[in-house]
Amino acid sequence: MQVKKDGVVTSASKGNSAKDENVMIVSGRNMYDAFGRVAKAFYPTTEGTGSKSTFSKSFDNVSPTVTVYDVLDRATSVTLPDNSTTTTSYTVDNSSHALVTTVTDALHNVQATHTNGSGKTLKTIQKSGPDGEITTSFEYDGIQRLVRVTDTEGNVTTSTYDMGDRRTEVNHPASGITSFTYDALGNVLTKQTANLAKEGKFITYDYDYQRLTGINHPDHPENNVKYYYGGRNASQNRIGRLMLREDGTGAIEYFYGKMGEVTKTRRTLIVPNQAIATYVTQWTYDSHNRLLEMIYPDEEKITYSYNLGGQLEKVHGYKSYGYDYVSKIGYDKFEQRTYLKYCNGAETFYTYDPQRRRLQNLTVNSGGNTIMDNAYTYDAVSNVLSVVNGTSVPQSGKAGGQMAHTYTYDALYRLVSATGTYTGADNKTASYTLAMGYDNMHRITSKRQILTQNNVQFNGTLNAGYDLSYTYGTETGKKFQLANVKDVNYRTEETPSESENVNNNHAYEYDANGNLVYVNTSRTKKDGMADEKTAERKLKWDEENRLLASDDNGFVTNYWYDADGERTVKTSGESDQVYVNSEFAGGRTNTAKFSLYVSPYLVANQGGRYTKHIYIGSQRVVSKIGDFASYGSDPRRIQYAGSETDGLSVDYKQKYVQQLQVIKDNYATFAVPYNGEDNNDYVDGKGFCCNDGSLEAAQTRALARAAKNNFQEGDAYEKMQFYYHPDHLGSSSYITNLEGEVVQHIEYVPFGEVFVEERNNIWNTPYLFNAKEFDEETGLYYYGARYYEPRLSVWISVDPSKEKYPDISSYTYCHNSPIISIDPDGKDDYRMDASGYLVFWRRTNAKSTHRVFFKNASIVVGRNLVNQLVKNKNNQGSYAVTSNGDDAFKFFTFAAKHTKVEWRLVGMKNGSGVKFKLSTDFNSSSVSNDMNDAKNMLFHLHSHPWNTNFGETKASGNYKEYNQVSSGKSISNYYTDGDVWTLNNIYNAYKKANPNKRFESYPRAYIYYSGDKGQKSQLYEYDLKRARFNPIFTPTYEQIKNRIYRK
Repeated sequence: MQVKKDGVVTSASKGNSAKDENVMIVSGRNMYDAFGRVAKAFYPTTEGTGSKSTFSKSFDNVSPTVTVYDVLDRATSVTLPDNSTTTTSYTVDNSSHALVTTVTDALHNVQATHTNGSGKTLKTIQKSGPDGEITTSFEYDGIQRLVRVTDTEGNVTTSTYDMGDRRTEVNHPASGITSFTYDALGNVLTKQTANLAKEGKFITYDYDYQRLTGINHPDHPENNVKYYYGGRNASQNRIGRLMLREDGTGAIEYFYGKMGEVTKTRRTLIVPNQAIATYVTQWTYDSHNRLLEMIYPDEEKITYSYNLGGQLEKVHGYKSYGYDYVSKIGYDKFEQRTYLKYCNGAETFYTYDPQRRRLQNLTVNSGGNTIMDNAYTYDAVSNVLSVVNGTSVPQSGKAGGQMAHTYTYDALYRLVSATGTYTGADNKTASYTLAMGYDNMHRITSKRQILTQNNVQFNGTLNAGYDLSYTYGTETGKKFQLANVKDVNYRTEETPSESENVNNNHAYEYDANGNLVYVNTSRTKKDGMADEKTAERKLKWDEENRLLASDDNGFVTNYWYDADGERTVKTSGESDQVYVNSEFAGGRTNTAKFSLYVSPYLVANQGGRYTKHIYIGSQRVVSKIGDFASYGSDPRRIQYAGSETDGLSVDYKQKYVQQLQVIKDNYATFAVPYNGEDNNDYVDGKGFCCNDGSLEAAQTRALARAAKNNFQEGDAYEKMQFYYHPDHLGSSSYITNLEGEVVQHIEYVPFGEVFVEERNNIWNTPYLFNAKEFDEETGLYYYGARYYEPRLSVWISVDPSKEKYPDISSYTYCHNSPIISIDPDGKDDYRMDASGYLVFWRRTNAKSTHRVFFKNASIVVGRNLVNQLVKNKNNQGSYAVTSNGDDAFKFFTFAAKHTKVEWRLVGMKNGSGVKFKLSTDFNSSSVSNDMNDAKNMLFHLHSHPWNTNFGETKASGNYKEYNQVSSGKSISNYYTDGDVWTLNNIYNAYKKANPNKRFESYPRAYIYYSGDKGQKSQLYEYDLKRARFNPIFTPTYEQIKNRIYRK
């Protein structure tokens, strides 16, 4: 089959204007061997737009990917276009009789996987570990449920299930025991973590007709969550949909379009001890669910334009003045970006290696100069070996310059060493070296980093460095957690000597859930004695493992999160405190400094300042600064969320009082006196809107004065636009203003610490490494699901995806490979619409998993499955084939439940085990079947969307059963039912391929029906005689999998 689609290919290069060509993008041709297997796969080609129905015989001129198979149709070698070859061998282990699949990659590193007859992984062995083989083993119960995982050190993760196939307990070596209880319908009723178990407490969940209505927290009831749904007379298309969500930070009200898309939100947020503020955001989509228009809370209208191929091409904004924030985006035939032009004239050019499609060069021209000209080199498995910015040294007084990094890796592809050199204007130079050590569980054992700067921070030479030695706990449950880090460091303007070294020791404590709660820093003095406490950090967490507050030597920062776990507020004080021998001796504390995270698109701060962020996909391209006068409607005067929710009301005054008390409780927890003044005037709080005498308010006024030039009074902030020019990891490298001048330049060492920073502006972005916010109060990066400590290069809490990586420490950042991977929140994110289309949301290049969202619901599945569904997508449908049954059933159930199209999942037996084929035609009433699949079929499952059992010939599975039909008669004589016709065709194909099989052993057929107003969602069987039997109501994906596939 050949697929053609409309496309626009943009040719762009430095010094030449971008040129577009409307083409048909033709899927790459395949060449088959004598047995019909794909032997050579070519890249796509392009052709003119006038031959949509004509088969193209053209081949791409890049060498194909070549696959060689054995007699059982298993791939034994795959050779990529650059001749990098991965080989696979298959043997049987004599003792366990398991199938052993041994993969040798292009750098000759080896991994073996042992699987049983059901295709379940029994053991993985990394044969190329630097300290010997790394073995992880897996054990299952009698119905193939994973019950035990043992890592290479003998640390064990266990799972317990009930009779309904629901997991009731997981015991993890880093986070302890987490247990769950369920109701008869499979809804989670309680959750108990290791911390809560100490006091016999539970997080509880409330439901109404299978809909979650509440989450109750035992220790922090102020953070309880309530969900309200539209009734039969609900307005704004909210019948049966979530219309209001209330949590500790306030509430958010939802408005919907006719297709169920969210068209508006009204969000009211508590700014503790400051104000109650409301923000309204609106969206408009086209029939393909593409965003056409977005109205920000300050009433700026952003419009999005798309090219002939459906790719985003332009972003325009209007408020007082109009701006083409993104005036042009260009793509190649792979739909990879080749060109980007901003409103300020800055142009970015992307060049890719033609054989492997890896980024080869990233060039940015701005203000008439080339400010970035990054060239990338890779090894055969795509580890980045070097990044060299070969641009010219800028003129005197200008920011930027030349930068060169080199990297080396061990056999597990962990970064083991790096070097970097920088040359800037005015004789600025800098260099660094990095050396890392790891153990077999990927824990860092040592980190040595040395830095030298000349004329960068001051006129003269700066030498700085540190040598960290890591020690971990030895008790069960503590082996992944830091016990001590010995820190030998220096910072001097002269050549460092051993006598100038400062010897620190950092001692760490964690709670039962695996969250870091205390760091005590002691220092060895000149006389060899150690100070008992030079510095200390205390951290407070809630029941959901969210950081609530931090205390750094008496400086307290508070954090709040919404029901989705996203941070909504951060407050800290302008502290004038005095400590003597670690005892508070007097001073003043308050919470004047705050950040209010309304959404990814808008952040408000004290003194009336706010920052808007404008995106293309997940990439932040512009930050635009505003003040209270330029905002528009006063957020304190806008109608609160819940005002249009059919009589519901939210007690915001009570929430305001509760959150003020939370601040006081946090200070009390840390034994830090709270001397702040209570602000009970949440309607007119001055710190929220205007001059309160704070430094931040003064900076806000200075920004306005600096921006006035060409703008009318009151519109000065329209000039405060700052454009991002990131590197391949998304890290902010250069920031330019509306005139295209570089106002901020940042270089990084590999694990995210700032190496060189130049600033020429009052405002500077806090979004640095990986484009994540750097909290200057703590020195941590906020990544959504957890916080990252760049100096130690570890997470400070357990990875939420810990069970996906049983062979790696749960605190490891990006597999210790920070140059090729980023980890924004633990997962890569995609969005799926009601038609089943998957689109990128956050392009993060995480190694193993993606997260798929449908509105507020989400799942985490393997990266390979999602990549296939995206790659193998055209107007007629999408499909993927995987050996991971858990992922296949999870995705099928999620998609069948939420989308308006039919999905199909079949299990097929082949020589290498079991494969699962997932597919959809994007059709609400049918899904096609490949009769070639029927030959080796184990089961056949497909879905019926919500409310589709209607009409004279009701779909199979209607709750009114069909009459019995005599055996041996054609079903079509009695019913015009497409499902039964299809099943009859499948059985005929199966019989032809398996003539000796008895009919009773033919593959069984199942339907998952999403339900309607008259019945619940359900899984049931059907055959040639009966339309519905053996139903399971409101099944989980695990129940579906265990019912259908047990072998």
